[in-house]
Amino acid sequence: MRSFKHRIDLIRLALFMVIALTAGQVAAQVPKPNVFDGGNRWLITAFDDSSTVHAQWATQGICFLPYAVVGTQIRGAWYSDTFPNWRGRYAQEGDNLLMHGNWANFGGSDGMVIDLFAGTSPKDLGGGQWTEWWNFGTYGTTVGFANARLSRVSKCPLPANVATATQAELEKFGEDSSSKVSPRLRRDGTVADRPSDPESVPLPEESQP
Repeated sequence: MRSFKHRIDLIRLALFMVIALTAGQVAAQVPKPNVFDGGNRWLITAFDDSSTVHAQWATQGICFLPYAVVGTQIRGAWYSDTFPNWRGRYAQEGDNLLMHGNWANFGGSDGMVIDLFAGTSPKDLGGGQWTEWWNFGTYGTTVGFANARLSRVSKCPLPANVATATQAELEKFGEDSSSKVSPRLRRDGTVADRPSDPESVPLPEESQP
């Protein structure tokens, strides 16, 4: 009887260890820091790679929406709260962030590859590359290749049902939010036609330390 009970206890212990190990592996797949937890609003700034001094182009606000764990990554949707109808998807694995998106009713596209630097929110930063192009021409029409800086600044609004929302519902929230953003103006008063437009009027928060 004692031997049978001993075997049961061993089985329970083994089962507990499997559950604990599995939970640990799932938790380990959520990178820290990540672009959502601790503040989901960031500023992204482009610096022209074709300039010997990497002249600064535009800075835009980016809102990252809640993520899902997919394999070894977290994935979700994002939208800009400073450039209308600019939105896309992101994936983060470790400190590597990948983003793609569209603007001008799919007239143009962007791709970013960013490495995040560990820090304490809201001081988290990241750096990498930002590529932008128009979706016409045999190979697409390049707007520019740029260095990019990403900095966490605050929090963006989330839907009321965020705890139960599906990724499809979150993407719809981002689409609706993006469509309500006012046009980004250039210094001459005309409307900026692309997110990286170097003549964009600086955001008020760009002058903040």
